[in-house]
Amino acid sequence: MVQNIFAMRNSELSSPDEEFAQNFAADALQVLPPNAFKPGALVIRSAPGGGKTSLLRMFTPGPLEQTLRNHSVFPFDEIYGKLQALGAVGPTAPRLLGVYISSQGGYSEIGPPLPQAAAAGLFKALLNARIVLRTLRAVTRFWEVDYDDARSLSRIRVMPGATSRDAGQLPIDGDAPSLRRWAEDIEQRSLKYLDTLQGGVGGPDLPGHVAIDAIQWLGAARFFLDEVETVCTPLLMFDDVQRLRPWQRDALFSECMEHRTPLIVWIAEQTKALDSSGVLTVSRAERDHHVVQLEKFWGNDKGNKFQNFAADIANRRLRQAGIDVKIDIQLNSRLTDRDLGRKIETAIESLKDHLGAPLSPHYEAWVKPTLDAPTTDPFSLAVELGKTRIMIARDRRRGLPAFDFEGLESDASPSGVVQAAERMICTQYLLPYFYGFDRVTRLASFNIEEFLQICASLFELIHAARVVKTGGSSTVSASDQDAAIKQLAARRFTDISRSVRHGEMAQKLVQAAGRLCKEKTYLTRAPYAPGVTGFAISAEERIELSKANAAGSTSVYFELAQVLTSCVAQNVLDMREIKQGSRAVTVFYLNRMLCAHFDLVYHYGGWQKVSLRTLIEWSRGNSITDDARKLL
Repeated sequence: MVQNIFAMRNSELSSPDEEFAQNFAADALQVLPPNAFKPGALVIRSAPGGGKTSLLRMFTPGPLEQTLRNHSVFPFDEIYGKLQALGAVGPTAPRLLGVYISSQGGYSEIGPPLPQAAAAGLFKALLNARIVLRTLRAVTRFWEVDYDDARSLSRIRVMPGATSRDAGQLPIDGDAPSLRRWAEDIEQRSLKYLDTLQGGVGGPDLPGHVAIDAIQWLGAARFFLDEVETVCTPLLMFDDVQRLRPWQRDALFSECMEHRTPLIVWIAEQTKALDSSGVLTVSRAERDHHVVQLEKFWGNDKGNKFQNFAADIANRRLRQAGIDVKIDIQLNSRLTDRDLGRKIETAIESLKDHLGAPLSPHYEAWVKPTLDAPTTDPFSLAVELGKTRIMIARDRRRGLPAFDFEGLESDASPSGVVQAAERMICTQYLLPYFYGFDRVTRLASFNIEEFLQICASLFELIHAARVVKTGGSSTVSASDQDAAIKQLAARRFTDISRSVRHGEMAQKLVQAAGRLCKEKTYLTRAPYAPGVTGFAISAEERIELSKANAAGSTSVYFELAQVLTSCVAQNVLDMREIKQGSRAVTVFYLNRMLCAHFDLVYHYGGWQKVSLRTLIEWSRGNSITDDARKLL
């Protein structure tokens, strides 16, 4: 039951329109830029599970119709309000005609033994036919006309607009039944070839089109029902474009962007659609289209947008399943477990003993206020003592001037030290660290499917608590949350070997990176507070990786470029550009669930610069000593 509640693909693709619209989180619409509904192309990218398909489906006629029909009923009212603000719906009808095209369905099978020219013609013909057919289905749903009834379908006519260019091999206008027959004939002949896997040129019956003319056709089309024109703006949406062959994807992008169609086009694809050169080369401003990287959008947020978005999705799923709880308040965010009290007391006594040892008067301004502080919150006191321990270790590292009895400022607390102290204390004294809804959402690495996977594990605990504590609190303890998350994190690490291309090498690289991060995070003086969670390469090294990809297997860095690209594409590593003075470095942060696996902080903390040679050794499973690492 729990897995079904939180199964994202089931909700995206299989659920009825009313159920889908009811479960759609309106906060997802925040990712759309201001020009999302202007002519041109919008590219939406994310790792698998980022929510691209749900976003596109929301703008198809069915969900829009259901939202309008129930616009005054919770939770449709919130979605309706945001769609109306975007201009996607009016008071009584949708303003957009959303045409959804999946990139599945045989496109990637078009290739050898068919010659390149014939393959390109067949791909464009099949895509033209599918765009026409999906448009007709969208129009009939928009007007509530029976698509399968010839008489009803004949009420619809498509006429060219004033800006129409030559439609190529498409019928530029006609009644809906004629357009449907033309498109179905193209589709059937295309699929017949793919089913029989004919060789050679494919025969005279093989469809072949010069261009994807249906994009221009749809951009200029005028739609009439019973000779009355209905105004609606077409929105053409291509999903899962990473499934296309590279040359097919290039053809689609070229048609959508270089020809500057008057149509609104959205292209959704997983990040892995980019090859190594695309991911690893420094990005350039795109003149002909706008790109939204979902993880980057949520990650750049300084507020709680992703947290609110994630909570809304989880709570909607639970409510739809008849479970009246809010997941964010079911996860205890404090260490109130009875069995933890003794551990916290042990931590306090141990740290007090350490700080109470004979110390220089130099540290009196730090130590005395901490030791004399009232114990109203034992865990906060333990963290404060841990922070003081770090500050003393840092100062000793610098060395003390002779006869310095002036003391130090008691409020000296550099950035991240408190968080570093908490991480160290939780590890040293076996206290839970990964608990509370805020930390759970951070562990999802801004990926909604990963968040729902975490929710599925935690809801098992919530459900068990509700069964055991009938009528009582069903909140899940910090210890139980921490244990469940670490179990899930271990599976996440194990899955790398089979879910990522070059999986074994990727897993070895991640293992070595996790060890380095842990080594640097737990240094007594916490020099990289709150902790290290990634590694970095220089701008020059990034260029080397890009060149290696172009050179192919003859380059010593080729495999490494492939491994890093796969890790970024599958959300195992989060790649970010960071300025270091006047120079830029590329940082590869570990996925947050992998941070849980390696007992690191959940923050996007510090990073360590490593060489490409070191990364190659990591991917081969060879450990690097500190001395060797310095040389590399």
